Amino acid sequence: MNYEGKALTIAGSDSGGGAGIQADLKTFQAFGVFGMSAVTSVTAQNTLGVRATHDIPAEIVGEQIDAVMEDIGADGVKTGMVSSEEIIHVIADRVEKYGISNLVVDPVMVAESGDRLLREDAEMSVAEVLLPLSFLVTPNAFEAGIISGTTVEDIEDAKKAAEIIWEMGPEFVLVKGGHIQGQEAVDILFDGKGFRYFRTEKIDTANKHGTGCTFSAAITACLSKGMSVDNSIETAKDYVTRAIQDAPGNIGKGSGPVYHKAEVLKPSAFEEEAEDFDAWFDKNRVVFQSELLAEKHFLENPENAVSIGVGSGLFASRLGIKYGVEPAKGMADLARRRGLEVKCGSAENVPYADGRFDTVLMSTILSYVKDPQRAVDEAFRILKPGGHVVVSFLTREGSYAMMYDLAYLRGRHDPGISPKHPYPVKFIRGTHWHSTGEVTALLQNAGFADLEYVQTLTRHPRYTDDEVEKPSPGYKTGDFIVVRGKKP
Repeated sequence: MNYEGKALTIAGSDSGGGAGIQADLKTFQAFGVFGMSAVTSVTAQNTLGVRATHDIPAEIVGEQIDAVMEDIGADGVKTGMVSSEEIIHVIADRVEKYGISNLVVDPVMVAESGDRLLREDAEMSVAEVLLPLSFLVTPNAFEAGIISGTTVEDIEDAKKAAEIIWEMGPEFVLVKGGHIQGQEAVDILFDGKGFRYFRTEKIDTANKHGTGCTFSAAITACLSKGMSVDNSIETAKDYVTRAIQDAPGNIGKGSGPVYHKAEVLKPSAFEEEAEDFDAWFDKNRVVFQSELLAEKHFLENPENAVSIGVGSGLFASRLGIKYGVEPAKGMADLARRRGLEVKCGSAENVPYADGRFDTVLMSTILSYVKDPQRAVDEAFRILKPGGHVVVSFLTREGSYAMMYDLAYLRGRHDPGISPKHPYPVKFIRGTHWHSTGEVTALLQNAGFADLEYVQTLTRHPRYTDDEVEKPSPGYKTGDFIVVRGKKP
């Protein structure tokens, strides 16, 4: 079993194990990335604070980096506590020497306890020496204020600071929002052209020791696996949020550590592999004739219908649907090429007004959303009174779902039972197959009535390519179900 990437942390050691290289290495391991370290400083600290620090000689820091890069190499590198000007210059020298492109600079200047970790000359060197070499810099509000020479208290302050910091040379600036005013933790990404926002609710807990280290390490791990910067930040933010939510309450007497064994969110293959997914659908058009026939059977007035999770627009365009919602930019672009008006958004937060449509089509999307009940509630909201929702899904109890679950566990499809062009394994990670009973309950809980069902794909998936199956009434034994509900 191979690691998915290799990541190097150049940072200080936390004897308490909650921050620094200890937190970084735990995070790399959680992401399936091989972690390596170059220690810059040894600190005597625990959950109550920092007692003492001792910097490692700059030449020894350089030797550690050389030892790693000359033998193992790194797909991503992050810096944390770099407490002296001499160490910063050594790091910059090695970054240039080894052509390190995925450099994440976490400008660790203040500990969670409030202790200052960098001398003033080192703070200036971080800005002048490391930032021009960095791919991404991740200051919190305090650090962004120090680097930019401003005060960061709200989102507008953070945006101004990000613009100033970006002028210093990094490709991306991410100002973290945990210490910014407001109920949400809003991280702001600036790329020199515009801002992007990553939001979560703030969590009221004292156990946040090492969150900044963990976040930047998670981003570095994602980048080392080849993920985009946006997907890396989104995945890392989700991980840190759950690591804080699940933080142990039995470690130390002060600000305790986060839970580094939190499950890592898998990035959306639909975003990363849009063209591949569309090509796969083209190969399997005949398999989905039954789904299309069933959806068409229920679809009234497609001119005023919206497809939630429209994907590449292949099905919606064939059904005559004109509107779509899609979170994956690559998929949305493909759908627009097919003539659909597509808005970027999620099923749980649909960017349309109340009572807008006659029909909402949710074609398999419930298997991929984080909150299926909220998604169905949103469908109810944007429908006119008397309008219909049409939901299609693979049933959890059916042979299709079992075949795909088996393929995911094995990492490959069994050629003896899979169809000619099976659903790619990379597209079923994170999928949750719902039973017919679960989908029925979701619709009823949202307020839908007069539920009608059509079952399709009742034959073994090995043979569904051979002929088009006609929709048949009933829903107790089908592998694929299409159900329609009415908004009273």
